[in-house]
Amino acid sequence: MSLSVNIKKNPGDFELDIAFESKDGVLGFLGASGSGKSMTLRCIAGIEKPDEGSIVLDGVTLFDSEKHINLPPQERHVGYLFQNFALFPNMTVRKNILCGLYNEKDIVKKKKISDDMITMLGLQGLEDHYPSQLSGGQQQRAAVARILVNNPNLLLLDEPFSALDSFLREQMQAQLLDVLRIFNKKAILVTHSRDEAYQLCSNLALLDNGHIPPDRRHKRTVCRPGKPPGSHSDRL
Repeated sequence: MSLSVNIKKNPGDFELDIAFESKDGVLGFLGASGSGKSMTLRCIAGIEKPDEGSIVLDGVTLFDSEKHINLPPQERHVGYLFQNFALFPNMTVRKNILCGLYNEKDIVKKKKISDDMITMLGLQGLEDHYPSQLSGGQQQRAAVARILVNNPNLLLLDEPFSALDSFLREQMQAQLLDVLRIFNKKAILVTHSRDEAYQLCSNLALLDNGHIPPDRRHKRTVCRPGKPPGSHSDRL
């Protein structure tokens, strides 16, 4: 996966001015609330439109203000996992997963793909359950299944563990890491927790007030997990 982002957006309360490139693994966005982490994800996903700049994923231009390109979210091949997982409460697990197969018209193929995903993510026996009947971990797996059935090229994870207690958070982090390894998906994880970032991310970008601050050599930096910022940096 190759992702290049160079965008600006002024939503009113701050100015997002961010540029980075990412190629492999899980890239973490670490920063305080309001630093622009979630806004950057929404721009990549197509939920928000930048004021200017460009976004290119695997050689495909998702957004370019100069070329007047702005692909709709359903054409970007990007999966977005929201903080509360955003499952439809009036739909069963199976129906929620089938919502992710909006590009597949063959009913038989849709059922097989959903069956395979249910098996792979350990949701057997829960197909007819509603979100309110699921544990937090089961809700997360159902939400991830809904994303993965459409075979996205990139996963965007917007603080998916922020509302959980520490025990459940550790369980769900481990489950998510297993999913990313099994499906070999690249991802961007938004978090305000250093521990979470070092546990899950292979590279880390520090956001501050809508920017990734340059170092003394005016290059974007990331830190390897397990090493505190400033101890050692690699180029993003």
